[in-house]
Amino acid sequence: MDVQDGGYSEWKGSFYPKTVKQKDWLKHYSRIFDITEVNSTFYHTISKIMASKWDKETLYNFRFSLKFPQTITHENKLEFEKSRDELNRFFSGLEPLKHKIKVLVLQLPPSLEFETAKSSLKELEKHLPHYCRYAIEGRHASWFSDESLEFLSRRNFSPIWNEVPMVENPAPITTDFVYVRIIGDRKLQKNVYDHKVRDQTNIICKWAEKLTILEKNEKVKFSWVVMNNHLEGFVPSSVNSLRSILGFEELEFKDKDQKSVFDF
Repeated sequence: MDVQDGGYSEWKGSFYPKTVKQKDWLKHYSRIFDITEVNSTFYHTISKIMASKWDKETLYNFRFSLKFPQTITHENKLEFEKSRDELNRFFSGLEPLKHKIKVLVLQLPPSLEFETAKSSLKELEKHLPHYCRYAIEGRHASWFSDESLEFLSRRNFSPIWNEVPMVENPAPITTDFVYVRIIGDRKLQKNVYDHKVRDQTNIICKWAEKLTILEKNEKVKFSWVVMNNHLEGFVPSSVNSLRSILGFEELEFKDKDQKSVFDF
């Protein structure tokens, strides 16, 4: 369980001690959480220098998930030939970090239907490295059809469970892991990210129930749970709410080594 990214300036003082310099925020973050979803790669690829820096600043057991660039998912609609150069840049930049990458995320636009993307995704799969797993966030209802789920299952891709507006997600399982994104709407302004400003206990309880059931599923080897400031404001507080409901010890946001976040 983690929060999406962690470099929010609004967290200085509420999550990051004022004595910790911004350049050391990832190092501090990785002493509290043991995974993170990197959203910035959706907007631009990272260099090998940056990937190497992230590797050095995090503990040996820290793990990353990262989004594919929007050039591939949104502009090129997963078409390999159009995306070849961007894919090369993306995977080349990740090379120093690949031993810590657990999942790569293909977040698709709401307008992209399964039938439209099927052949492109089938071709793209042939060019994906095998050092990590892949999760598909389809935001069109067609991605939850029987045909789509069978297609994903044959390739060991996981359809993402999510809490986002305009998506009725049935939370299907197609492989031995589940990727959950509890994001919420985008009505909150960034200047409130340093504290909780609204109560979304009903949503958190809903997902806690799903995760409790999932934990009993012997076919599922691990789950990756991501939460975001959009949900309630200060997302570390939301994470603790979910942990508490699930019966896990809450995290302390202090400048010291912390216990690892649980992993299903």
